[in-house]
Amino acid sequence: MNSELTSRVLVISGNFENQEEINTGSRCWLLAEALADSHDVILALPFISQLSHENFAVVYYVGRNIPLVARDSDCVVCDAEALVRNPLLLDAGKPLAVDLDGFGVTINDETLDVLTTADFFFCAGEDDRYFWLAALKECGRINEYTLAGDSGLRQLLDVVLIPGQVQPLVDFCAIPRYAPDRGTGLSRADMPRVQKHATGIKYYWHRTRYLLRTEGFFTVCVRGLAVIKRKSWAKNKNR
Repeated sequence: MNSELTSRVLVISGNFENQEEINTGSRCWLLAEALADSHDVILALPFISQLSHENFAVVYYVGRNIPLVARDSDCVVCDAEALVRNPLLLDAGKPLAVDLDGFGVTINDETLDVLTTADFFFCAGEDDRYFWLAALKECGRINEYTLAGDSGLRQLLDVVLIPGQVQPLVDFCAIPRYAPDRGTGLSRADMPRVQKHATGIKYYWHRTRYLLRTEGFFTVCVRGLAVIKRKSWAKNKNR
């Protein structure tokens, strides 16, 4: 193992309800175990646990402290539910990989927020990958930036199976990277988090004002059309 390619990786589970499922056979545990062969790993659970592992640390987190732990890491790996519950992870400023396995197939606002913010996605099979590629396309994440030098889009979305096919995630953690479209107006990762109670018109006013100040009127128009397209697609998908 090359020391210069060893990263500090934070793996976060968002499973609050089924605590008994977080054990040595759960996907988040196995991901941490696989990554620990090449990287320095911390597994963060949303509840106090007696679990431990000789190759990585297991810690308890709450919403107010997990961004601080993320800032001390080189990259963050989490399931989609963890990102939905802890949007302040985006403010840590670290490359973010999201596990879409088990996230469901219903396209709603939470799903769209996840798909338009993370830097790298992975799932548990090629069939799932085809579904999520279509969703990413509708979100505007398949664009000239993400396609440049990566026509297969494996740098955006790949398959990770445990055991046997974890190399795409190991490689992402070895050289953490931001999505090529971050900051272009097509990815919302650079946008400031608004207060949780800000919804509806107030929510979109915060985002519109930020884009006007930082990227101009054209980007506001592009993002507005993208929002309308995503919501129309989600509405038709859920019928």
